[in-house]
Amino acid sequence: MNNNSSSKPHLFSKSCLLGAMGLVVGGCSTMTKAPTNATPSATVRIEQVSAAYYGSAATGKGTLHFQNQTRRFTISSVGVGGTGGLKVSATGKVFGLHRMSDFPGSYRAVSSGLTLFEGKMQAKLTNQKGVVIYLAGQTEGLASSGGVQRYQVNFAD
Repeated sequence: MNNNSSSKPHLFSKSCLLGAMGLVVGGCSTMTKAPTNATPSATVRIEQVSAAYYGSAATGKGTLHFQNQTRRFTISSVGVGGTGGLKVSATGKVFGLHRMSDFPGSYRAVSSGLTLFEGKMQAKLTNQKGVVIYLAGQTEGLASSGGVQRYQVNFAD
């Protein structure tokens, strides 16, 4: 067996993997956009730092604006997918929030993004009470993200 024939399957598998990753990230980006025809019940602003190498972890803080009230909160996550480290600054729209007490808790998330020094990210977080947060923001660092994560949100004050 010569070297050329053994390298072709390797090249083919890399191309398939890159193509599949592109489809997943593209699919995630359409799932993570806020509806344009609905009015959000609240808005959020989040600052977060994360690190990933197959698994991921992040910690940060944010501000919720709901019914003329402002509440600070902390946000942390663990998940699967992504590599690198980054800082996220994001704003978001919150849907399905009827009471302030429905906001804290455990959220599952789908996200996508690629950061080479500076980039963009999108995420959709959903909790067990029907609250959905759509985030969009800027990232700094060197990382690729995409996949499923679990977030914990708690009020800070």
